[in-house]
Amino acid sequence: MRKTLLLTGFIGTIISFGLFAQDNAGSVAFTIPENDLLPESIAYDPGTDVFYVGSTRRGKIIKIEKDGSQSTFVEGGQFGQWMVIGIKIDPKRNELWFCSSGGTNLIGYDKQDDKEGRPAGIFRVNLSSGELIKKYTLEENGAVHFFNDLVIHENGDVYASHMFNDQAVYKIGRDKDQLEPYVQSELIKYPNGMDISDDGKTLFVAHSEGIAKVSLASGKVENLAVATSIKVSHRESIDGLYVYKNSLIGIQSDLNRVTQFDLSVPQGAIVREKILQENDSRMDHPTTGVLVGDVFYYVANAQFQKVNENGSIDQPLSDPTILKLKLK
Repeated sequence: MRKTLLLTGFIGTIISFGLFAQDNAGSVAFTIPENDLLPESIAYDPGTDVFYVGSTRRGKIIKIEKDGSQSTFVEGGQFGQWMVIGIKIDPKRNELWFCSSGGTNLIGYDKQDDKEGRPAGIFRVNLSSGELIKKYTLEENGAVHFFNDLVIHENGDVYASHMFNDQAVYKIGRDKDQLEPYVQSELIKYPNGMDISDDGKTLFVAHSEGIAKVSLASGKVENLAVATSIKVSHRESIDGLYVYKNSLIGIQSDLNRVTQFDLSVPQGAIVREKILQENDSRMDHPTTGVLVGDVFYYVANAQFQKVNENGSIDQPLSDPTILKLKLK
């Protein structure tokens, strides 16, 4: 989930890069006839060919079957959750995991950050039954928490980005089954979207000042080198982030853009960017997506900017639209 921030900071090292853009493409995968969902996240279960979409406004998760039929998988507040933010599927263990955080997008939310703090948590659900397996929450008076996105390692470890009270990556190890801080570094500011390299050794973390890579063996953190001609910080920073072959797919919400960033070998720098889709008429603050083979599905119109500071909405809303892009 994007948060507009006025920050300054280092933007990589200077290398020779090129910019390649392709014509706007993409088609509608499906829409959801409930215009005030304000969806932030989408996940896919390859075992059943089912998509899941999370709502910040209603705090629920919608299930979209392969025949197009739709139903509610998790009701708003069913497990004590707040806004539904990042979602991921663990098909190996038949589980759905999602981030949830307090916020005024959610209908009826009235906690004040400076007085009551802001709660957040990670929720783990059985995919077959829809029952809660466990939740891991942070709730403290005066402490502002926000879990933004998560990713699941092949071995079952879960990593989640956390901003505000502490800007860190948290971990739920499969063996310990406890929510614990994993990495907190001055190189990672307001962490957001995350993904793990194909070899399982590196965690990529999008943040307000670029893209960091974390060694899962040593915990070492470094930012990808980026030339000034390629923008991945501040207003151009990335919400959803996904590993695709030797590249990263990033959704730049404030630019209404989906971009592919090719990586060097070894993966220490961004060497090229390709704009996959930009300012499509169906885009209205895109947020996160999911890769299904060579097709990228993403939430095209979260419409967060239409929510007033007090949580009210006085502008017309469109039905949530999921667009899909065929990657080359």
